[in-house]
Amino acid sequence: MSEHWSLILSEIRKEAGVTRAELSVLSGVASSTIENYERQIIKEPSIDKVESLLEALGYELDAIKSGDSDAPPPSAAPRQPK
Repeated sequence: MSEHWSLILSEIRKEAGVTRAELSVLSGVASSTIENYERQIIKEPSIDKVESLLEALGYELDAIKSGDSDAPPPSAAPRQPK
């Protein structure tokens, strides 16, 4: 991933037409935390919060295999309909 994850978060939030306050309500993550993520003030976010933010925007975080150094880094992908 060439872009910092926080830029990707900001981009997909804006593409969805959602404000930070709206995303906060949808995800349960404080709007100040979302702002700090997007401004790269918080550099190492909680994976649970990132997952909540992505799910609220209709994305899912790829599973992370712990201990598998050959595994690709996690990425966000649009959620597939069930």
